[in-house]
Amino acid sequence: MRDVMERREQAAPDARETLEPMLDDLARGLGYDRALVLAPEADRQSLRGLFGLNIRDEIVRSMSVPLARQNDPLVAALRSGIPQLVADVATDDRLTEDERHALLAMNVLRFVAASIPSDGSERSSAVVVLGRDRDIGSADVERLLPLARQAGAALTREHDVELLRRASESHAIEKEWLWWMLNSVDDPVLVSDAENDIIHFNRRAEVLFRASDEDSAGKRRAVWMNNFLFTASLSTWTLDRAMRVSTNREVTLVDPIDGSELIFEVITRPALNHRTGDRGTVSVLKDVTDIRHMTVELTRSAQRIQTADEEIRAERDRIDLVLRSVPNPIIVVGIDNQIISLNAAAQRLFTPRAGRRQHALANDAKFTSFLAQLHLEPAPHTRAELTLVDPLSEEKLEMEITASEVRDQHGAVVAIVSAMQEVGRLRELERRRLEQVLFETEKLAATGRLAASIAHEINNPLEAVQNALYLLGGAVPREKKERRFLDIAQRETQRMSRILRQMLGFYRPTKVVTQVDVNALIDEAEALVAKQLRTAKVMVARELDPELPPIRGSADQLKQVLLNLFLNAAEAMPEGGTLSVATRYGAGEGDIPYEAVRIEVKDTGVGIDEETQARIFEPFFSTKAQRGTGLGLWVSHGIVQGHGGTIKVKSRPGQGTTFTIALPVAGPPDDDA
Repeated sequence: MRDVMERREQAAPDARETLEPMLDDLARGLGYDRALVLAPEADRQSLRGLFGLNIRDEIVRSMSVPLARQNDPLVAALRSGIPQLVADVATDDRLTEDERHALLAMNVLRFVAASIPSDGSERSSAVVVLGRDRDIGSADVERLLPLARQAGAALTREHDVELLRRASESHAIEKEWLWWMLNSVDDPVLVSDAENDIIHFNRRAEVLFRASDEDSAGKRRAVWMNNFLFTASLSTWTLDRAMRVSTNREVTLVDPIDGSELIFEVITRPALNHRTGDRGTVSVLKDVTDIRHMTVELTRSAQRIQTADEEIRAERDRIDLVLRSVPNPIIVVGIDNQIISLNAAAQRLFTPRAGRRQHALANDAKFTSFLAQLHLEPAPHTRAELTLVDPLSEEKLEMEITASEVRDQHGAVVAIVSAMQEVGRLRELERRRLEQVLFETEKLAATGRLAASIAHEINNPLEAVQNALYLLGGAVPREKKERRFLDIAQRETQRMSRILRQMLGFYRPTKVVTQVDVNALIDEAEALVAKQLRTAKVMVARELDPELPPIRGSADQLKQVLLNLFLNAAEAMPEGGTLSVATRYGAGEGDIPYEAVRIEVKDTGVGIDEETQARIFEPFFSTKAQRGTGLGLWVSHGIVQGHGGTIKVKSRPGQGTTFTIALPVAGPPDDDA
C-alpha cells in the first residue's frame, strides 16, 4: 500500500505539470469556475483525486470513487470515453453520498466529466471534472471532446518522455547497486576474457591484481606474479575441464602489502556477453588461508592427541598392571556410585560367583552403604572399618577402608578411590605380641621385685655387720697383722652394699610421663582386643565422660593395666556377656582427697569370692590353673600405685566383677615435671 501511495504521489506532479496549464486555459475559455482531475489507482479499484483548479488539493485527494459503480457519471466517463453531465449534484442519484458531500464541499454544484485517453486508445488514464455556478448544456459537452483528445495526446507524449527518463534513471541506479554489491564483497571477483586475461575486477581484486607506476617495485612484482599465477591456473582448469579431469581449484597468491602467502579457493562460472557475443569467465576467490593453516594445525593437534592417547593408554595399562599386582582390594567408583575399575583382590570379594552369590552381594551392600555415608559427609580422605566375608573361604575379614576423592582441574569430584586392608590378622598379631610383652614384663617385674625383696632382707643384717666391722676397726691397730683381714672384710661388705643398691635400682621401673587422654587410651586398648572379644561373644558398652581432663602418666603402662583388665574380663565370661567401661572426673571423693580420673571396668562374668579378692593383687596368685602366671594384676596394682592412684575390686560370685581405678590428674607424687 505504501508503494502504491508513493507511485501515485510521484505521478501526480507529472500529470499536473502537463494538464494544469490546459485546464486553466479551458476553464477561462469555456467559462468554468473550478476543475479537478481524478485517475485510477494502481490496483484499478477506485478513482482517486490528484489535484484541482481553484480547489484545495487536500480536499481533492480525499475524494475516492469505486470503479465497480458502473452507473456513476465519473466511472462512466472513464470507461466509455463519453463526457457525462450532472446538472444538479444535490439531486443526481447516480452519485454516492460521499461523492455528493465532497463535491458540495468543493462548491461544485453542477459539472461535466470528460475522460483523457492515455495513448490515443480507448483506455483512459484520467477524468477531468469541470464545474461552474451557471447551467451547463449539451453544447458545452460537445465542445469538450476535441479538447480532451488534445489533452490525452499531450499527456501521452509526457508519459513517454517520463518512461524514458525513468528507464535511464533505473539503469543508473541498478548500475550503482551492482557496483556496491561487487565492491562490498570481501572476496575478490574477476571477469576474464577467452584468453584468460583479466578485464574487470572489484576493489578487493584490484589490490591483488593491479599496480600503478607510483607503487613500489616489490608491490608491482607481487601484482605481476599474481596475474601470472591466476591466468596460468585458469588455463590449467580450462584444459582439465575439457579433458573431464577433476582438479583442486586453489591458487596461491602473494599479498602485495606484506608479501605473505595467500591461499584462495576459486569458484568459476562461464559468462557470455549477448551484445558482443564474447565469452569469458567470472571468478570468485574465497580466502581459505586461515582455514588451510587451521587444517594443518588441526592435523598436528590430532597427531599430538593420538600420541597422548597412546601414552595415556600405555600409562593406564601400567596402572592396571600395578593394581592387579596389589594384594589389597582397590575399587574406583564414579560420582554415581557405579564401579569404574577394581583389581583382582576386589573382584574376589565383590564379584558374585555361582553358589556364593550371597556373600558377594552382602559385601557390595556394605560397601554401597559406606559410599552413601561418604556423600552425606564429604571429605577429601575418609577412614572406616567394614566386616566383609571372603566368598571362597567364608572367613570374616575385618577391613580398614581408606577412601580418597579424585578431583578434576576445576576441583570437582569425578571419582572415589577406595583401598582396603585386612587389619584383623594384624590386630591378632599385635595382640599376641602385646600378650607376650605383658608376660615378659610381668616376669621381669616379678624378678625385679623378688630381687628387691631379697636385697632388702639382706641389707638389714649387712648394715649390722658393717657397723660391727667399723667398731672393730677402731680397736685393732693398723700395725697388727690381723688388721689386713679386717680391711678385706670392710671392703667386701661395702661392695655387697653397692650391689644391693643396684638391685633395688633395677627394680624401680622407668616410665615416660606425658599428658594422657584416658578416653583415647581406652579406645586403643579396646581396638587391640576387639577380635578376641567378638570371638568370645563379649559386647562392649562404653560410658565415657567427654569432658574428662588429661592426666600426667605413662601411656604405655596404663594401657598395660587396661589390657590386663579387658582380657581377664573376657576370660571371666566363657559364655559371653557384656564388658562395661566408664570414666568420670571427681575431686575429693571417698578416700581420695585430690582431683582424680576414675575408670570403671565391669563384667557380667562368674564373679570372685571374698577369699580370692583378699589375695587377688598378690604375686604368683592365679585362678587360671596352668594358663596364668599370677603376675598380671600384681603388676597392674604396682603401676597404679606408681602413679599415685588406687585400684579396687568389688565382686560377688555369679554377679560379675568391677575394678575401679582412681588416677590423680596431677600425676605421680614424685613427678617433678
